[in-house]
Amino acid sequence: MNFIAITNYLRLFRDSKFWNAFYANIIYIVFFSFVPTLLGLLVSSIIARADIRGVRTFRTIFFTPQVIASVAVGTIFGWIYAPQFGIVNQILSFIGLESLQKAWLGSASTAPIAVGLIGTWLWSGFCIIIFIAGIQKIDEDLYSTAQLDGANALQQFFNITLPQLKYEIVVVVIMTLIRALSTNVFGIVQAATGGAFNTRPISLYAYQLAFIQHEIGYASTIVVILAVIVFAISGVSMKIGERE
Repeated sequence: MNFIAITNYLRLFRDSKFWNAFYANIIYIVFFSFVPTLLGLLVSSIIARADIRGVRTFRTIFFTPQVIASVAVGTIFGWIYAPQFGIVNQILSFIGLESLQKAWLGSASTAPIAVGLIGTWLWSGFCIIIFIAGIQKIDEDLYSTAQLDGANALQQFFNITLPQLKYEIVVVVIMTLIRALSTNVFGIVQAATGGAFNTRPISLYAYQLAFIQHEIGYASTIVVILAVIVFAISGVSMKIGERE
């Protein structure tokens, strides 16, 4: 073990592998957090406000991905994205778009986004459930009054639903951001690509440094930076949520 304090931090700024992992994490933040949050708001608003029957069934379906281990998720999507027998390429072939077929997890240009879409599938259901619960506690009189005033569905969403879901949005953003930066994406990437083709996140890079290359000191430095990023994002999200 070799702990060299500030030297490790200086090395980090010159480490291209760290910055590749950082870039991958930016992509994962978009697909693991921002996209599921937006999809969750859209779908939950439709389901909760449209008075669709079987909401409990929808909740069960949406929550199912959460009970699947991240390594299993990565393995399953590795099969789905497989170049020869994967469902994605099979569908493209079926609809006559063979020219679009490719090894989705075998290219640096597509692999990070392909992994990110796994996160979107994994976390959208969680976001939907949280937002449905939040919408159901909003006073129905607010919507009735808005309708009497001539507000359409879009105006009701932006002026009633969105402000009333402020705390739910904060919770969802913090939880999904943490997952995009920590062990959730670690397991998916490890199972799907092993960290190849620019898909390796910071957490997996730190793990490989510590337990494969035995650079404990440098790996600890990266973990500290990762923790600072997580706390900073969580703090900003909470401050935004506290604003009236």
